[in-house]
Amino acid sequence: MVKLTQSLRHWLYENHPEELLMIMFGHVELFTPEMQKEYIEWCKTDDGKQYLRGGSKYIPDPEIEAAFEREEKE
Repeated sequence: MVKLTQSLRHWLYENHPEELLMIMFGHVELFTPEMQKEYIEWCKTDDGKQYLRGGSKYIPDPEIEAAFEREEKE
């Protein structure tokens, strides 16, 4: 399952804009294993870290924040 987080949306917009809209509409088969690897590597960079939870460009999403809170309680 693909969770379309802010960081993933940004990464797709910058690197695969032609796929972003279709992935947003549920065509997760377009998010290939190779793309996933590239995205994970990008998340480890200084630029990518800015879009992750706690980063300077991260905008909290109430639904995602609630999921984090549930995970932390478990």
